[in-house]
Amino acid sequence: MLGQAVSSGGSFTLGVLLARWLGVQAFGYYGILWMAILFFLSLHQAYFTQPLMVLLHGKADEQKNDYLEALSGLQMIASVVLVFMALLIYGVFNALDINFDWLPWLPVSGFLLGFYLIQDYLKKYCFAKQLSHIPVLMDLALFTLTLSAILWLKYIGQLNLNHTLFCMLFSYGISSSIGIKLLGQNPIKHWKRTQLIQTAKEHYHYSIWLLGTSLVQWFSGNFFLVAAAGTLGAVAVGALRMAQNMVGLCHVLFLAMENIVPAEAARQFFSKGEKGMFAYLMRIGLLGAVPVGGLLLGLTLAAPWLINWLYGAEYQSFAYLVGAYAIVYALGYLLTIQRFAMRAMQFTMPMFFAYAVSAALSVLLANPMVRQWGMGGVLTGLIGAQLLMVIIYSLFIWKKKIKSNYWFSSAYFPIIRPKGASNPKSE
Repeated sequence: MLGQAVSSGGSFTLGVLLARWLGVQAFGYYGILWMAILFFLSLHQAYFTQPLMVLLHGKADEQKNDYLEALSGLQMIASVVLVFMALLIYGVFNALDINFDWLPWLPVSGFLLGFYLIQDYLKKYCFAKQLSHIPVLMDLALFTLTLSAILWLKYIGQLNLNHTLFCMLFSYGISSSIGIKLLGQNPIKHWKRTQLIQTAKEHYHYSIWLLGTSLVQWFSGNFFLVAAAGTLGAVAVGALRMAQNMVGLCHVLFLAMENIVPAEAARQFFSKGEKGMFAYLMRIGLLGAVPVGGLLLGLTLAAPWLINWLYGAEYQSFAYLVGAYAIVYALGYLLTIQRFAMRAMQFTMPMFFAYAVSAALSVLLANPMVRQWGMGGVLTGLIGAQLLMVIIYSLFIWKKKIKSNYWFSSAYFPIIRPKGASNPKSE
């Protein structure tokens, strides 16, 4: 929780400063670039860190070190390939005289992506080895360096998007170096070819549906943000990014749960079976719903005052976006608990199916809805995509018709309790 407070608090502060000092349009371009980075992060998490948090606990003690070393090697290879791809695309587009607004920032964004994924992997590596103090120190270094550099650039009158990206690149590189140093061993040093291949195959078989899910997820609710960028312009993206940054304070709990709950759910599943796992997730879900709900409600009510104080009058007309994003995040919390259950059981196909249906509808409806209703169409699409996935996940959980699964689903969705089922409280 402390680590995620540092991470989310730092991200929130950085978002406020950039939104206020770069302006709505430049902050919108930043939001577009960051959307691309988060797309690759979702693929990275699907293939690397989500399987890591589950598969590690199913291995014998003597196998764990070889597994972690091989996975670290694959991580380094992936980061290098992504940087090379960014430079190649930049070179080809320049040679063909193809211009996009974001093209000048592509090389630095490619390097930033590589270091960003390495830092994310190192943090999950530490959590997997129960070294949770190291990610806290990594994030402290990251945001201390980044925010200090941003303040200095503002002071000397040199703050712009290009300098911001270079500052973040430098900070992520230093943060990753600190993580490797504190581990006392280099997690990306010892590679064995056979172990690399074996680990790559193991992660592929586990994450095949998760990778498909990540791909279609980008075309799901996120496609409405793409439509907003294309139809309404960078200013709209900047406003949406501002609202998301405010509600993103919930990530303190969301990301802390991501680092802890999947691994514990997997342990519960291997040791106590499905019923024990669902009992654990129901307890955690209900406990987390209180602070999440309270924070979302408070942010919605205080949005006009907070936006004027934090971001300035330029953003105040977009206060209504905070309430809409609060609904998106409330539904997202419920989806998070459901996904933890399916990942622990290695039952990941419903995630792909839900996102595929949502993505298909988003691709068909996003542009017409945004052209017809403007920002209202964007918000309707974001909320509708989340609600559709809640319904689909619920149906898959109900369909399994196992006693433990019924207990979980009926606790969250009493209306779908199977006919003739007993009251879970009596059990």
